[in-house]
Amino acid sequence: MLVAGGAGVLAGGPGFAGPAVPAGESARPMTEDEVVRLVTGLLPPGSVRKVAAEAPGATGPSGDVYRNAGLLRYDDGKGASTIAYVVERGALPPERAAVCVDPSGPKDSCDRTVRPDGSVLVIDRSRDATFTGRREWRGVYASPDGTVVRVVEDNGEDQANPTRDVPPLDAEQLTALVTAPDWRRLIAELPANPQAPSPEVPPPPLMETPGDPVAVLAGLLPKGASPAGEGDSNGVLVVTYDGRTSRLSVRVGPASPYGLAARKAAEEAPPAPLEARERLPDGTLVITYESGSGAGYVDQLPHWLARIYYPDGRSVVIDEWNDAAGPGRPAFSPERLKAMVMAPDWWR
Repeated sequence: MLVAGGAGVLAGGPGFAGPAVPAGESARPMTEDEVVRLVTGLLPPGSVRKVAAEAPGATGPSGDVYRNAGLLRYDDGKGASTIAYVVERGALPPERAAVCVDPSGPKDSCDRTVRPDGSVLVIDRSRDATFTGRREWRGVYASPDGTVVRVVEDNGEDQANPTRDVPPLDAEQLTALVTAPDWRRLIAELPANPQAPSPEVPPPPLMETPGDPVAVLAGLLPKGASPAGEGDSNGVLVVTYDGRTSRLSVRVGPASPYGLAARKAAEEAPPAPLEARERLPDGTLVITYESGSGAGYVDQLPHWLARIYYPDGRSVVIDEWNDAAGPGRPAFSPERLKAMVMAPDWWR
């Protein structure tokens, strides 16, 4: 099946809110071919051939009725490529659903953005260590209600034979594609996931805490660590230690219904790769997590995190990135971050 491309990539909004069905269109179930036409309409002009697709709500190869996926052959006149898409009503909050893939081979870059509405956008560009010249670029957009749109594009029709230097959509086009509001028609066709996160309880203000979190964090730094300035109003502190410079961000949450809900979600969510969990005798949950969510790294994991949840809903989260998202190990190990979040200083 050959379908002409749409008028271009549409600009994306902050989420997928809005009417599920465009005005004047019936509410009948979408067919497989209608899904393909929807995705095709979001691509720049070119030829599109359906390789695989499924009707929404049907149990596809994954056996998941909350998920819809397809694979297209796309050629914009500069070489054939493949574009795979997945739309799902998932069970993970956006901070877990949209992460950079931990590198098993060379990587060009990975940019991860948390938007003001709590949604997370990831543009991840990898290279294949086995097949020289092969590149795979991923766009992921995850919303607080568990909705996720993923698009993966390659620079060829198979792993061993790239047909072009890079995949057809650049970072800006890939961003516009995964955030396009047109996906809401397909999302509305999927059944509601009973395990979806519940964002209806508003979180407390980011910096609601018994004291100044950045000042407390500065006081917990080991001897020899040199902070650059006093930190900023967003809870970020730049620190140099043992010859390495990293950015530390801190969030402290008081006891609250939101904190209890966040703790429950953390307990029930499947562990992420390179995540370690420890439950203390009093029920306190401590999590350390290594993730590739920086930009421009090759072999190392430039984003480390430590998080603690107390039984009453209090929490402390410390994220660490290399300054300017450069390669190499961050200044403080996950074990050091763990010691910081477990310190009693936060609650004095």
